[in-house]
Amino acid sequence: MKKLLFLASILALSCSSDDTNNPDNTALNLVTGINCRQSPEDLPMQLGNPNVLVNNKFVIYPNPANEIVNVSAQENITDVWVVRANAQKIYQDVDFSSILNTSLYTQQSIATQSDFSLNGQASDGISMNIGTLEKGYYRVFVKIGGQIYWDNLYKYENGGNNEEGFTELSAFWE
Repeated sequence: MKKLLFLASILALSCSSDDTNNPDNTALNLVTGINCRQSPEDLPMQLGNPNVLVNNKFVIYPNPANEIVNVSAQENITDVWVVRANAQKIYQDVDFSSILNTSLYTQQSIATQSDFSLNGQASDGISMNIGTLEKGYYRVFVKIGGQIYWDNLYKYENGGNNEEGFTELSAFWE
């Protein structure tokens, strides 16, 4: 009985509802929000609380996208990985700028989970055909100057249009 009480006490103390101390808020495949834009000059329209680390290094557009997505950077991009993700309306009050950093994910862990990649690039602008990817959320990881940054992307149904894709996104994040 004492062992059971001791175990229950330890479990109760170890549980916390504080999102900022929960390591799941940095899960590689988690999307907590998205920045929508049609062109690189557009100010993004934020839906949810995007768990992204862009640091003004790059933009992806259009977002949402259907067939072609562009990555535009101020410096050369050497690698790009697109990883399937799950959107969840959690951690909406977390300040991701205080917990995300360029060494959070290893290149190997990203590459292992990648659905699409471009390696050995040397360009500040890359266009990718994502038409073969399934509809849904993705995280786009880029390597710039030896550091890894990322943004969240929504790929809508082939044959759909951007307005339909945005309507779906907007309804989910309301």
